[in-house]
Amino acid sequence: MINNSSKEQLKQRLRESDPTYRYYKTIFNLTSDLIALSDGDRIVDANKAFITFFEALGADIFAPDFFLSNRFEEIEKYGYVYDGYQGKRWFETILHGEKEHYRVGIASQEKLYTFNLSVCPIDSVEGIYVVTLSDVTEMMGYRSILEEGLRTSVHDKEEAQLLLEQYDHAINVSNLVAKCNLEGKIIYVNDAFCKTLHYTHDELINQNASILFFVDSEAVCEKATWSGLESGEIWKGVLKNKGRTGSVHYFDSTLFPLKNKEGKVVEILSIRHEITEMMKAKEEAIQTLEAKTKFFDQVSHELRTPLNAIVNFTDQALESFDEMFEDEESRDLVKMYLERSYKNSQNLLSLINSLLDIAKLSSGKETFMIGQYDAVHLVREAFENCTSLNKNVNVEYKLTLNTASAPIECDPFKFRQIITNLISNAFKFTLEGFIEVRVGGSDDMYTIEVADSGIGIPSDKLSSIFEPFQQVREHDIGTGLGLSLVREYSHAMGFLLEVSSVEGKGSCFTLNQKKLKNEGETWVI
Repeated sequence: MINNSSKEQLKQRLRESDPTYRYYKTIFNLTSDLIALSDGDRIVDANKAFITFFEALGADIFAPDFFLSNRFEEIEKYGYVYDGYQGKRWFETILHGEKEHYRVGIASQEKLYTFNLSVCPIDSVEGIYVVTLSDVTEMMGYRSILEEGLRTSVHDKEEAQLLLEQYDHAINVSNLVAKCNLEGKIIYVNDAFCKTLHYTHDELINQNASILFFVDSEAVCEKATWSGLESGEIWKGVLKNKGRTGSVHYFDSTLFPLKNKEGKVVEILSIRHEITEMMKAKEEAIQTLEAKTKFFDQVSHELRTPLNAIVNFTDQALESFDEMFEDEESRDLVKMYLERSYKNSQNLLSLINSLLDIAKLSSGKETFMIGQYDAVHLVREAFENCTSLNKNVNVEYKLTLNTASAPIECDPFKFRQIITNLISNAFKFTLEGFIEVRVGGSDDMYTIEVADSGIGIPSDKLSSIFEPFQQVREHDIGTGLGLSLVREYSHAMGFLLEVSSVEGKGSCFTLNQKKLKNEGETWVI
């Protein structure tokens, strides 16, 4: 460490060794940089800018207790130095560093000043250095603003990229996305697109978009894809697509024309949302509405037919009423009119009862009096009640009982109604051959069958014959309500209802119910 006497000696030596000392001293004091001679702790000499800066901070740089390194703020940041930085003296850090200068922070009460700091040894005097402090506070402020701006810009870009990725993911997860070029060649499909239509990416890429359309809808594809799209118009509508296995898919679709920088359309982006179930429901609703309309038309006809017959036969009976007391032929004629009127009344009552039963089932107000009964007894009653329906000598009507008894759980009235409906239905469609009612059983099941050799049911109609208002053929007899009631009653009483049929050879309707297990005197399922 150097004392005041040594300082003066050093200054004298500098003057003696350099005749132009006064000239450089003038430049030394004119520069705005803070320049001083120091041994690292004490200030030997300093220019006016150096002295003025520290005086403003309330410090006397030549005072015995002034140490330059004590003024450096401990800024732990690359490029800044302070006394003891990395285990070295501050000037050693600079002298041994790769940079031409480092930075230091010197604080006042108002703000933190930043200086670029350089240290240069004096060749002629060992242990003395020229210390130069260049004020870069304002520049560093601009840099901080710039760095913050860059950080914000990068952050905003990352945020935007993250949001974009999430938007892209949301679209890909919830929609089917595809792209094709103006030649109709597929150039992109997302995973959801492939999964829904059961394709792999390789099976679709570079294929023409027509691979996705049925032959009868290719015109729709062409219209949807190219009508207005090439001129930049967005197309929205429903597309019918074909899956890899031929499955039918409906999509609510939006087609976007993608443009290059010159505004020319170069690709078509398709975003689709599957509405197949909705379209099927719509078609089913239309079919149901059509069936109901047909049903009400037919019911109107069915109701008018017996009513007209009742009115006509009653009118004729009234006209012949007086004569029947004197003429036996008139009495026979009036009796015939009344019998026919009575028969049509019964038909009308049966039709109305069927309509009421359907209405009860639809509203959930139908009640079942379930108990334990013998199916053999109930089936025999229904069989005998339907004997009068056999008007055709070419049809053999028979009952086959393969078990002496068949304990089942049912509502006896509705069970007989099921059997009666099935037998009645068999008579309508059997012109020759047989109608057979069978009761039997296996180890754990009782089976009731109504079989015939009638005209049978087409295979494509088997799945719909139990639906309300449905008839197998357009001109079939009746309203199509009987089998619907059979199904609903069977399910309500725990029967498994099955049907097998071969068109032109006959049908067989089967009711199955698990046998009741004997536990003492109580029968339970």
